[in-house]
Amino acid sequence: MADLWIRGARRERAAIRANLALALEAAAPEATLVREVFRNFGRYLVEFFTIHQTPKPAVSVEGYDHLLNARRRGSGAVLLTGHLGNWEVGAVLLRRMGLPVAVIALPHDDAGTNRLFNRQRHRCGLEVIPVGEDAAQRSLQRLREGCLLGVLGDREFGGHGVPVRIFRRELLLPSGPAILSLRARVPVIPTFLIREGPWRFRLCLEPAIQPDGQEGAALVPRLTQRYAQVLERYVRRTPTQWLLFEPAMG
Repeated sequence: MADLWIRGARRERAAIRANLALALEAAAPEATLVREVFRNFGRYLVEFFTIHQTPKPAVSVEGYDHLLNARRRGSGAVLLTGHLGNWEVGAVLLRRMGLPVAVIALPHDDAGTNRLFNRQRHRCGLEVIPVGEDAAQRSLQRLREGCLLGVLGDREFGGHGVPVRIFRRELLLPSGPAILSLRARVPVIPTFLIREGPWRFRLCLEPAIQPDGQEGAALVPRLTQRYAQVLERYVRRTPTQWLLFEPAMG
């Protein structure tokens, strides 16, 4: 199905080529790499919509102590991820570990598609906080209650981006993760679920990035730059699992 989709997806193909060129520092990424991104998107959909029927996928975990240390302090944490690997299944697996997990989700333009995704998230025990007027307040409340909050941090869509240096270029990334961390006084833990084979994953939890200093606008770019460095490392590690179908530089 992914191979059929790619034939007519001119805009998406152009976005994937541009993003691969960034990650690989290549002027013209190979067509096979572009095709593999589309195939990985198909795998992502199959995994997400059948995860409730798959009780024990093979998962290796790296850096779980970083999460345990945050939990021992009784605080919540912002789990910063990207459109990489399978972020939806990553949230589900953390929920299966008995952890309280909420996710911030940008609603789909199509109401039916939006209901489909949210129904599956709820089925898997995830709390969904839609991007909207009260999203920030709800997110802060859940963080202060000790919840883990999943946030996608590789695409700016709200007009409040922070310029960072990534892939040797200047790119706008969302300011929301840093603002939430500062206001709730909780760490950001970069978290990625990387696919290693059919129903085989590696859950990677990076060292916590603490909100170093008093809350203030000047800290937001500094913290966001630190997130960008981690994101860059993971995208370079698995570029064909970067499922961003919009130009990252757009």
